[in-house]
Amino acid sequence: WCARFLKWKHPELPILMAKALKDKGFCFVLDMYGTGEKLENSKRLVRELNLENVVSFKGVMPNDKILEAMRQHELFLFTSDQNEGWGAVANEAMSNGCVLVASNNIGSVPFLVEDGKTGAIFKGVNKKSGFVGKSLKVDEAALNSLTCKVEKLLLNPQERRKMAINSYKKMRNVWSPQNAAKNLMT
Repeated sequence: WCARFLKWKHPELPILMAKALKDKGFCFVLDMYGTGEKLENSKRLVRELNLENVVSFKGVMPNDKILEAMRQHELFLFTSDQNEGWGAVANEAMSNGCVLVASNNIGSVPFLVEDGKTGAIFKGVNKKSGFVGKSLKVDEAALNSLTCKVEKLLLNPQERRKMAINSYKKMRNVWSPQNAAKNLMT
């Protein structure tokens, strides 16, 4: 997960998902990159849920280091609500071999992700959920949708690998900067 820790980016969702998956016995790590006004709320939630052994806060890094980190991870969680425009990080994650697990609220998702083929689409959160001051309002339907999508990917490594390859190919063959320039000239 890489974003500014803002309410509309919904950093609580991957943390709550991590709790559900840990409780089911899954072995994984969740690295969260970025900073922002909801970072302390997120850290507090991790402590309250005893997730320090699976969730790490990596802070802000230069873009080349983020891209390198993407190449070292298998999944990229993109949890924003309707306030997200295109979301260029989706292109970056897919181009670097991550399976994108993205909210259906994000602008680029209908163009980039074929659910189950080039990534996974989960039911996005409503704008009223998330960190509100020091309290937390959870959109249970969105959380369950995200958790189910990630659980399925964790249980199916061959499918996960196929999706990563398909998403990389789609970015290289359809959404590359070269194709964008060619299409603009056309």
